[in-house]
Amino acid sequence: MSSDEAKKNDFYEVHIYIPKATNEDISQIPENNRGALKIKFEFMPTKNGKRWGGILAGVKKSREDVEWQPTILSADFLKYSRIDVNFYFGYWNVREQKCSLFTLTRLYLLRKVKLIYLEILFNKLENFINKHRVYRKIRSPLRSKFEIYEALMNSDDFLRKGTFKKSELSKLIFGNHYVGKFEIYQKVSQSLDWILDSCVEDKEIQKISANQEHDPLYKMKGNGIHYFTLTKEKLANAENNRIIQRRQVSLQRWMAFLTFLLVIGTFLTAVDKIDAAREYLAPLLTYCNQVLNYIGAIFT
Repeated sequence: MSSDEAKKNDFYEVHIYIPKATNEDISQIPENNRGALKIKFEFMPTKNGKRWGGILAGVKKSREDVEWQPTILSADFLKYSRIDVNFYFGYWNVREQKCSLFTLTRLYLLRKVKLIYLEILFNKLENFINKHRVYRKIRSPLRSKFEIYEALMNSDDFLRKGTFKKSELSKLIFGNHYVGKFEIYQKVSQSLDWILDSCVEDKEIQKISANQEHDPLYKMKGNGIHYFTLTKEKLANAENNRIIQRRQVSLQRWMAFLTFLLVIGTFLTAVDKIDAAREYLAPLLTYCNQVLNYIGAIFT
Protein backbone atom coordinates (compact mmCIF):
# COMPACT_ATOMS: atom_id res chain seq x y z
CA MET A 1 0.00 0.00 0.00
CA SER A 2 1.09 3.58 -0.62
CA SER A 3 1.40 6.05 2.23
CA ASP A 4 -1.86 7.82 1.35
CA GLU A 5 -3.83 4.59 1.21
CA ALA A 6 -2.22 3.43 4.46
CA LYS A 7 -3.27 6.67 6.19
CA LYS A 8 -6.82 6.30 4.92
CA ASN A 9 -6.88 2.76 6.29
CA ASP A 10 -5.53 3.94 9.66
CA PHE A 11 -2.26 2.09 9.02
CA TYR A 12 -3.61 -1.43 9.50
CA GLU A 13 -5.75 -4.17 7.98
CA VAL A 14 -7.52 -7.07 9.64
CA HIS A 15 -8.18 -10.21 7.58
CA ILE A 16 -10.57 -12.75 9.08
CA TYR A 17 -10.90 -16.17 7.43
CA ILE A 18 -14.23 -17.82 8.24
CA PRO A 19 -14.17 -21.66 8.18
CA LYS A 20 -16.83 -23.56 6.30
CA ALA A 21 -18.36 -25.30 9.32
CA THR A 22 -20.45 -24.50 12.37
CA ASN A 23 -18.91 -23.83 15.78
CA GLU A 24 -20.46 -27.04 17.10
CA ASP A 25 -18.84 -29.11 14.35
CA ILE A 26 -15.47 -27.40 14.72
CA SER A 27 -15.46 -27.95 18.48
CA GLN A 28 -15.53 -31.72 17.84
CA ILE A 29 -12.38 -31.54 15.67
CA PRO A 30 -8.96 -31.71 17.38
CA GLU A 31 -7.25 -28.33 17.42
CA ASN A 32 -4.26 -29.54 15.40
CA ASN A 33 -6.57 -30.65 12.56
CA ARG A 34 -8.62 -27.46 12.26
CA GLY A 35 -6.16 -25.99 9.78
CA ALA A 36 -7.50 -28.41 7.17
CA LEU A 37 -10.96 -26.81 7.24
CA LYS A 38 -12.10 -25.16 4.04
CA ILE A 39 -12.49 -21.38 4.04
CA LYS A 40 -16.01 -20.13 3.43
CA PHE A 41 -14.97 -16.52 2.77
CA GLU A 42 -12.55 -13.80 3.86
CA PHE A 43 -13.86 -10.86 5.86
CA MET A 44 -12.31 -7.43 6.41
CA PRO A 45 -14.00 -5.18 8.97
CA THR A 46 -14.24 -1.51 8.13
CA LYS A 47 -12.94 1.23 10.41
CA ASN A 48 -15.26 1.67 13.40
CA GLY A 49 -17.25 -1.25 12.01
CA LYS A 50 -18.73 -2.42 15.29
CA ARG A 51 -22.51 -2.46 15.24
CA TRP A 52 -25.29 -3.37 17.61
CA GLY A 53 -25.42 -6.74 19.36
CA GLY A 54 -21.90 -7.94 18.51
CA ILE A 55 -22.23 -7.32 14.78
CA LEU A 56 -19.27 -6.24 12.61
CA ALA A 57 -19.64 -4.31 9.37
CA GLY A 58 -17.15 -4.84 6.59
CA VAL A 59 -16.57 -6.49 3.24
CA LYS A 60 -16.25 -10.15 2.27
CA LYS A 61 -14.80 -12.11 -0.61
CA SER A 62 -14.98 -15.81 -1.41
CA ARG A 63 -13.09 -17.75 -4.06
CA GLU A 64 -15.95 -17.32 -6.50
CA ASP A 65 -16.17 -13.54 -6.00
CA VAL A 66 -14.21 -11.13 -8.18
CA GLU A 67 -14.70 -8.05 -6.00
CA TRP A 68 -15.25 -7.37 -2.31
CA GLN A 69 -18.89 -7.16 -1.27
CA PRO A 70 -20.34 -5.20 1.70
CA THR A 71 -21.68 -7.42 4.47
CA ILE A 72 -22.11 -7.78 8.21
CA LEU A 73 -20.71 -10.55 10.41
CA SER A 74 -21.74 -11.86 13.79
CA ALA A 75 -19.02 -11.97 16.44
CA ASP A 76 -19.89 -15.64 17.03
CA PHE A 77 -17.98 -16.53 13.85
CA LEU A 78 -14.74 -15.18 15.34
CA LYS A 79 -14.35 -18.05 17.82
CA TYR A 80 -12.65 -20.46 15.39
CA SER A 81 -11.67 -18.03 12.64
CA ARG A 82 -8.12 -17.26 11.62
CA ILE A 83 -7.20 -13.62 12.11
CA ASP A 84 -4.29 -11.90 10.32
CA VAL A 85 -3.24 -8.34 11.05
CA ASN A 86 -1.10 -6.18 8.74
CA PHE A 87 0.28 -2.85 9.96
CA TYR A 88 1.54 -0.40 7.34
CA PHE A 89 3.78 2.63 7.48
CA GLY A 90 4.53 3.72 3.94
CA TYR A 91 6.31 0.77 2.34
CA TRP A 92 7.20 -0.78 5.72
CA ASN A 93 4.86 -3.24 7.34
CA VAL A 94 4.36 -5.80 10.10
CA ARG A 95 2.42 -8.97 9.35
CA GLU A 96 1.08 -11.21 12.08
CA GLN A 97 -0.68 -14.42 10.99
CA LYS A 98 -2.97 -16.67 13.01
CA CYS A 99 -3.16 -14.14 15.81
CA SER A 100 -4.09 -15.39 19.24
CA LEU A 101 -5.94 -13.26 21.77
CA PHE A 102 -2.61 -12.39 23.39
CA THR A 103 -1.13 -11.26 20.03
CA LEU A 104 -4.19 -9.13 19.23
CA THR A 105 -4.02 -7.50 22.68
CA ARG A 106 -0.30 -6.80 22.28
CA LEU A 107 -0.79 -5.23 18.85
CA TYR A 108 -3.66 -3.10 20.16
CA LEU A 109 -1.56 -1.81 23.07
CA LEU A 110 1.44 -1.12 20.82
CA ARG A 111 -0.72 0.93 18.49
CA LYS A 112 -2.46 2.66 21.39
CA VAL A 113 0.80 3.92 22.95
CA LYS A 114 2.37 4.68 19.54
CA LEU A 115 5.01 1.95 19.85
CA ILE A 116 3.83 0.12 16.76
CA TYR A 117 6.37 2.09 14.70
CA LEU A 118 9.15 0.67 16.86
CA GLU A 119 7.69 -2.80 16.25
CA ILE A 120 7.75 -2.10 12.51
CA LEU A 121 11.42 -1.07 12.75
CA PHE A 122 12.34 -4.28 14.63
CA ASN A 123 10.38 -6.32 12.10
CA LYS A 124 12.23 -4.62 9.24
CA LEU A 125 15.61 -5.35 10.84
CA GLU A 126 14.58 -8.97 11.45
CA ASN A 127 13.54 -9.39 7.82
CA PHE A 128 16.85 -7.90 6.66
CA ILE A 129 18.84 -10.32 8.84
CA ASN A 130 16.75 -13.31 7.70
CA LYS A 131 17.14 -12.26 4.06
CA HIS A 132 20.91 -12.05 4.50
CA ARG A 133 21.00 -15.52 6.11
CA VAL A 134 18.89 -17.01 3.31
CA TYR A 135 21.09 -15.40 0.67
CA ARG A 136 24.25 -16.82 2.27
CA LYS A 137 22.66 -20.27 2.53
CA ILE A 138 21.53 -20.52 -1.10
CA ARG A 139 24.94 -19.50 -2.44
CA SER A 140 25.93 -23.16 -1.84
CA PRO A 141 23.20 -25.36 -3.35
CA LEU A 142 22.68 -29.03 -2.62
CA ARG A 143 25.62 -31.40 -2.54
CA SER A 144 23.81 -34.71 -1.93
CA LYS A 145 20.32 -36.16 -2.16
CA PHE A 146 20.53 -37.09 1.51
CA GLU A 147 19.86 -33.41 2.28
CA ILE A 148 16.57 -33.73 0.39
CA TYR A 149 15.46 -36.77 2.35
CA GLU A 150 16.55 -35.25 5.65
CA ALA A 151 14.53 -32.09 4.98
CA LEU A 152 11.47 -34.13 4.03
CA MET A 153 11.70 -36.36 7.10
CA ASN A 154 11.76 -33.25 9.29
CA SER A 155 8.62 -31.87 7.64
CA ASP A 156 5.32 -32.59 9.40
CA ASP A 157 3.43 -31.65 6.25
CA PHE A 158 5.28 -34.26 4.15
CA LEU A 159 4.96 -36.96 6.82
CA ARG A 160 1.21 -36.32 6.90
CA LYS A 161 0.62 -36.26 3.10
CA GLY A 162 3.46 -38.45 1.79
CA THR A 163 3.88 -36.16 -1.24
CA PHE A 164 5.68 -32.89 -1.87
CA LYS A 165 6.08 -30.26 -4.56
CA LYS A 166 9.39 -28.90 -5.76
CA SER A 167 8.57 -25.44 -4.38
CA GLU A 168 7.74 -26.92 -0.96
CA LEU A 169 11.02 -28.83 -0.90
CA SER A 170 12.96 -25.73 -1.93
CA LYS A 171 11.39 -23.76 0.91
CA LEU A 172 12.20 -26.52 3.41
CA ILE A 173 15.89 -26.55 2.46
CA PHE A 174 16.67 -22.96 1.53
CA GLY A 175 13.87 -20.94 3.07
CA ASN A 176 12.23 -18.17 1.06
CA HIS A 177 14.98 -18.04 -1.56
CA TYR A 178 12.90 -15.79 -3.79
CA VAL A 179 14.19 -12.84 -1.73
CA GLY A 180 17.59 -13.26 -3.41
CA LYS A 181 18.72 -12.47 -6.91
CA PHE A 182 17.17 -14.19 -9.93
CA GLU A 183 20.41 -15.93 -10.94
CA ILE A 184 20.61 -17.40 -7.42
CA TYR A 185 17.06 -18.67 -7.80
CA GLN A 186 17.99 -20.30 -11.13
CA LYS A 187 21.03 -21.92 -9.53
CA VAL A 188 18.96 -23.36 -6.69
CA SER A 189 16.17 -24.51 -9.00
CA GLN A 190 18.55 -26.26 -11.39
CA SER A 191 20.41 -28.06 -8.59
CA LEU A 192 17.09 -29.36 -7.26
CA ASP A 193 16.07 -30.56 -10.73
CA TRP A 194 19.29 -32.53 -11.18
CA ILE A 195 19.11 -34.29 -7.83
CA LEU A 196 15.37 -34.99 -8.08
CA ASP A 197 15.88 -36.49 -11.55
CA SER A 198 18.66 -38.66 -10.10
CA CYS A 199 16.32 -39.84 -7.34
CA VAL A 200 13.64 -40.66 -9.92
CA GLU A 201 16.12 -42.66 -12.01
CA ASP A 202 17.21 -44.59 -8.91
CA LYS A 203 13.51 -45.35 -8.25
CA GLU A 204 13.66 -43.67 -4.85
CA ILE A 205 11.16 -40.92 -5.74
CA GLN A 206 8.20 -41.03 -8.11
CA LYS A 207 7.10 -38.03 -10.17
CA ILE A 208 3.32 -37.94 -10.08
CA SER A 209 2.57 -34.84 -12.16
CA ALA A 210 3.42 -34.23 -15.80
CA ASN A 211 7.01 -33.54 -16.82
CA GLN A 212 6.18 -30.18 -18.36
CA GLU A 213 4.74 -28.80 -15.12
CA HIS A 214 7.02 -26.14 -13.62
CA ASP A 215 6.24 -27.19 -10.03
CA PRO A 216 5.88 -31.00 -10.23
CA LEU A 217 4.48 -33.21 -7.49
CA TYR A 218 6.63 -36.06 -6.13
CA LYS A 219 6.06 -39.08 -3.91
CA MET A 220 8.63 -40.87 -1.76
CA LYS A 221 9.05 -44.60 -2.46
CA GLY A 222 10.40 -47.45 -0.35
CA ASN A 223 13.84 -47.29 -1.96
CA GLY A 224 14.13 -43.66 -0.87
CA ILE A 225 13.24 -44.53 2.73
CA HIS A 226 15.73 -47.41 2.62
CA TYR A 227 18.49 -45.14 1.25
CA PHE A 228 17.79 -42.47 3.88
CA THR A 229 17.84 -45.01 6.73
CA LEU A 230 21.11 -46.65 5.62
CA THR A 231 22.80 -43.31 4.93
CA LYS A 232 21.70 -41.90 8.28
CA GLU A 233 23.09 -44.98 10.06
CA LYS A 234 26.39 -44.67 8.16
CA LEU A 235 26.64 -40.99 9.05
CA ALA A 236 25.84 -41.74 12.69
CA ASN A 237 28.49 -44.49 12.80
CA ALA A 238 31.02 -42.22 11.09
CA GLU A 239 30.31 -39.48 13.62
CA ASN A 240 30.71 -41.93 16.50
CA ASN A 241 34.04 -43.09 15.02
CA ARG A 242 35.19 -39.48 14.73
CA ILE A 243 34.28 -38.89 18.36
CA ILE A 244 36.22 -41.99 19.43
CA GLN A 245 39.21 -40.91 17.32
CA ARG A 246 39.15 -37.42 18.82
CA ARG A 247 39.06 -38.92 22.31
CA GLN A 248 41.97 -41.24 21.48
CA VAL A 249 44.02 -38.36 20.07
CA SER A 250 43.24 -36.29 23.16
CA LEU A 251 44.27 -39.20 25.41
CA GLN A 252 47.52 -39.68 23.46
CA ARG A 253 48.32 -36.00 23.80
CA TRP A 254 47.74 -36.18 27.56
CA MET A 255 49.96 -39.26 27.80
CA ALA A 256 52.73 -37.49 25.85
CA PHE A 257 52.41 -34.45 28.12
CA LEU A 258 52.55 -36.59 31.26
CA THR A 259 55.56 -38.51 29.86
CA PHE A 260 57.31 -35.19 29.22
CA LEU A 261 56.65 -34.15 32.82
CA LEU A 262 57.99 -37.51 34.04
CA VAL A 263 61.21 -37.06 32.02
CA ILE A 264 61.72 -33.58 33.48
CA GLY A 265 61.15 -34.93 36.98
CA THR A 266 63.62 -37.78 36.44
CA PHE A 267 66.22 -35.36 35.10
CA LEU A 268 65.86 -33.04 38.09
CA THR A 269 66.13 -36.01 40.47
CA ALA A 270 69.33 -37.16 38.72
CA VAL A 271 70.80 -33.68 38.99
CA ASP A 272 70.08 -33.63 42.72
CA LYS A 273 71.78 -37.03 43.15
CA ILE A 274 74.85 -35.88 41.20
CA ASP A 275 75.18 -32.83 43.45
CA ALA A 276 74.91 -35.03 46.55
CA ALA A 277 77.55 -37.45 45.23
CA ARG A 278 79.86 -34.57 44.38
CA GLU A 279 79.65 -33.29 47.97
CA TYR A 280 80.46 -36.81 49.27
CA LEU A 281 83.42 -37.44 46.89
CA ALA A 282 85.10 -34.01 47.20
CA PRO A 283 86.91 -34.74 50.54
CA LEU A 284 87.99 -38.20 49.29
CA LEU A 285 89.46 -36.73 46.11
CA THR A 286 91.31 -34.06 48.13
CA TYR A 287 92.80 -36.72 50.43
CA CYS A 288 93.92 -38.88 47.48
CA ASN A 289 95.54 -35.84 45.87
CA GLN A 290 97.48 -35.14 49.07
CA VAL A 291 98.68 -38.77 49.25
CA LEU A 292 99.88 -38.63 45.67
CA ASN A 293 101.75 -35.44 46.32
CA TYR A 294 103.40 -36.98 49.42
CA ILE A 295 104.49 -40.08 47.47
CA GLY A 296 105.85 -37.93 44.70
CA ALA A 297 107.86 -35.88 47.17
CA ILE A 298 109.46 -39.10 48.66
CA PHE A 299 110.69 -40.43 45.29
CA THR A 300 111.93 -37.08 44.14
